[in-house]
Amino acid sequence: MFLSRISIGRTLIFMMLFLASGLLFSGCSLPWQHATSTNVALANAPKPTTQQLLAALQKNFRNVSAFHVVLKVDNPGSVATAQVQIRSANGDVVMPDKVKAQAVVILSGQSVTVNLISVGDNQYITDPITGQWRVIKGVLDPRTLTNPDTGILSLVSKMQNVSQPVDDTVNGVPCWRVTGQLNAKYLAFFTGGGVPAGTMLQTSTCVGKADSLPYQLTVKGRAAVGDTTATTRTFSISNYNEHVSIKAPQI
Repeated sequence: MFLSRISIGRTLIFMMLFLASGLLFSGCSLPWQHATSTNVALANAPKPTTQQLLAALQKNFRNVSAFHVVLKVDNPGSVATAQVQIRSANGDVVMPDKVKAQAVVILSGQSVTVNLISVGDNQYITDPITGQWRVIKGVLDPRTLTNPDTGILSLVSKMQNVSQPVDDTVNGVPCWRVTGQLNAKYLAFFTGGGVPAGTMLQTSTCVGKADSLPYQLTVKGRAAVGDTTATTRTFSISNYNEHVSIKAPQI
């Protein structure tokens, strides 16, 4: 059970999935008039090249202080008795080393909800049976996961056969979508791996037109034992740079 908790904690912390905008008022103009004109301007924005888009994403993400991420798994495969599988999760990340998340996971064949808090070098996870907080030390380093060079965001730079950007929208945010293929080995740190070498995943990301930050990352295919070709993991990211307070729980 303890190993299962560690596996849950390690997986949750990776989710390590950007929005900061407001309406401006002037004279007697109505607020939605500004939103409309802004969206029109973004819709008519010059299309960047794939290289320009991904370079801007890498650069701008380094200035992010916090964000919210939601993970959804569609068409999950079978789950072995000793395997832990996330079905959904959502949480907040405060750079560079704080994470607070909740997830629904399949553990020993049962659907349970667990919570995780990570502050610096200390991690805390709730026992799926009692709900009590447990301490896990020296197992996870959030800084290696929030880092754009090593975490979930780094997957974008490892995509192969990347398409040119096309217009799209994620949760009302105008963005540029690019698609490509990703070797499943690069996602093993999140899924646990266990799939044949060379397995490729269909991958796409949508990058905000206004801020060049990622608002969605989708990976489809066999990324873990039990997955099918239809298994899809979608990370939806929002609420960039909002004030979020994450503290260690009372034990």
